[in-house]
Amino acid sequence: MKVDVAVIGNGPTARLAAHALRDAGLDAIMVGPPADRGTDPRTTALMPSSVDSLDRLGIDVRVRATPLRDLRIESTGPFGLIAEDFTAEDAGEEFLAQNLFIHDLMAVIADVPTVAAHAKGLFPGDEAVRIETEDGTTLEARLAVAADGLQSIAREAAGITLRKRPLGRSALCVPVRLERPHRRLCIERYDDTGTLTLIPVAEHDASLITIASPEDIGALTACDDEMIARKLSRRQPAFGKIAFSGAKAVFPLSIGFTPMPARNRVVAIGESAHIAPPIAAQGWNMSVRDIVTLTALLKAAREEDRDIGSAETLASYAPRRQPDVAGRLSAIGALAGVATRPFAPQKFLRQAGLMALGRFQGAKRGLMRAGLR
Repeated sequence: MKVDVAVIGNGPTARLAAHALRDAGLDAIMVGPPADRGTDPRTTALMPSSVDSLDRLGIDVRVRATPLRDLRIESTGPFGLIAEDFTAEDAGEEFLAQNLFIHDLMAVIADVPTVAAHAKGLFPGDEAVRIETEDGTTLEARLAVAADGLQSIAREAAGITLRKRPLGRSALCVPVRLERPHRRLCIERYDDTGTLTLIPVAEHDASLITIASPEDIGALTACDDEMIARKLSRRQPAFGKIAFSGAKAVFPLSIGFTPMPARNRVVAIGESAHIAPPIAAQGWNMSVRDIVTLTALLKAAREEDRDIGSAETLASYAPRRQPDVAGRLSAIGALAGVATRPFAPQKFLRQAGLMALGRFQGAKRGLMRAGLR
């Protein structure tokens, strides 16, 4: 089988990439086995810019998503409890984000032609990439897109280096039911343990993420679910009692990127190209920008009858994406260092920063607009 583009992966990044490339007139196929996302406790918060990009592709996330209207950031520390509210109106937007579960995100992206098997080997050549799958299928593609996550075999086959740095923090993520309605308010609290964020879904539901040291997360998850929920409810009482409504997941946090995300007829996107902790909700929004940039690049090459997988074509991808990726990851890394550690200097910096934003509303609005777009 010969195609223009083979997108390696089976998650929302891979499906969206295949959908966008086909929309641009390229013969694109996704390579990856079916995956049951129904028990995935994670949600993704799509910024207005990402929602706009999906709208242009005919994908309406609003049918499954919960709009986040307000964000409250709270910090305990030497000044007691400091809180600052950030609203969609402040940013000149209809919403701060549209939040939905991963399985709902997959559901709103149209099915694409798929080879439903793991890619077991990729072999870049001068004119094409040969892909062999576990079910015996062999494909030839002028370009392969690595959208198969952190342990990407497509990225490794192309010799694309991922620079990764552990943050020394772990996250617990779990869907929860709230005693009181959240009214579209997302709350992030920074306290003596680490961070605790409740991201609204539906009316009384939320995705809960707490970040702390691996030892603290390990001690917490050693308790039964009812005890964990009680402890978390005490840390954030705004919505009343918290009760688990699904499976919990624990994962270590890292940050990383690929300095050269495109080579040997392979381009890495999404988590194959950059890793961001669940802070400031930038992860999948960066993936959307990857896809938009790559699609525009390949569409132009196709219209000009250029080889879409050539070194000359792919040479312009990194300069278009890396300034944005590097800038956002630098900001997230700095924020992670200040936000997730319960030591006195970090507490002071968090509270001083919140108080400064409350005093200088122009800077606050500018920061919000930059983050949302």
